[in-house]
Amino acid sequence: MEDLNYHVIYEYEFHRGTSAAETARSINDVYGCDVVKENTMRFWFQRFRSGHFDLQNKPRGRPEIKVDNEKLKAIVEADPSQTTSEVAASCGVSDKTVLIHLKQITKILREKNRRAVTLRPRLMAAGNQNIG
Repeated sequence: MEDLNYHVIYEYEFHRGTSAAETARSINDVYGCDVVKENTMRFWFQRFRSGHFDLQNKPRGRPEIKVDNEKLKAIVEADPSQTTSEVAASCGVSDKTVLIHLKQITKILREKNRRAVTLRPRLMAAGNQNIG
């Protein structure tokens, strides 16, 4: 069953005056153990008490970071002596994001001087090898 369907049940039970704990037990009895946790019910009931009856889940998690891998590749190939910090600053992202995207475009960083280098096909086939 989709989350929205459960949320309708939550709201229904809230309006009936059922407690969060009792609602969680009832739902788990009908739909299976641990379909909903009591803490989740408390969260939803608190939302309803605050007057928020929007049943859609709020977006959460990390925002999607968009780095154009082709642009990143061009930046690195234009000046391979740049550090990850310099590349990150020119792209407007964090060093970690640059590292993730460099790995995606088969680039790695030498640990000694943290400069970008291209992986050789032989090393790519062997997996993650320490180059340094």
